[in-house]
Amino acid sequence: MEAANKPYAKFQPNEEFMESLISMGISESHAQEALFCTGNESVEAAISYVFTNLLQEDNDDGNVVQRGAFAENNYEDIPKRYKMTFVVNTSLKMGVGKIAAQVAHACLGLYREMRLSGEREDSLNEWDYFGEKKVILKGLNTEHLEELFNKAKELNVPCYLVSDSGYTQIPPGSVTVLSLFGDEEEVNAITGTLSLL
Repeated sequence: MEAANKPYAKFQPNEEFMESLISMGISESHAQEALFCTGNESVEAAISYVFTNLLQEDNDDGNVVQRGAFAENNYEDIPKRYKMTFVVNTSLKMGVGKIAAQVAHACLGLYREMRLSGEREDSLNEWDYFGEKKVILKGLNTEHLEELFNKAKELNVPCYLVSDSGYTQIPPGSVTVLSLFGDEEEVNAITGTLSLL
């Protein structure tokens, strides 16, 4: 098969990660596949992918078979990459500890809602398995978070809006954090233009 037909033909693996994986005895093709399938996240994630998906094993006939998404050109089986994204209301000028607590509320609130409803259970399991990617972004103000929340609802993207109890730093009922869950493409359609916190 020509390289242009491979799903990772235009993919540029992190060179440092590649060198580390190859120095551990992992083949270049397995290292590239592992970094592709883990989103170039880290050496540890790639190693986990290799041991979970690419080790060779004996089949019932005694022949060695290779497992993995690319082993038999099963490109459609490559898992989607999911993430949970948090948009923080920066107009509230919350302290670092307060932001951390509010992001934790947003994470647990959305996770609980999704688990209880059974919504996107397979996606959540995939997210759990591949390291639970989380991204924290800057939101402008309450109106901005509410606008993003409504857009997520329209696009059927799981979301959760945190209103603070007001025990510390900010008034009761303040909208502090919006959390969203989905694959990279659908979440980026809502928050892709925002800056990291």
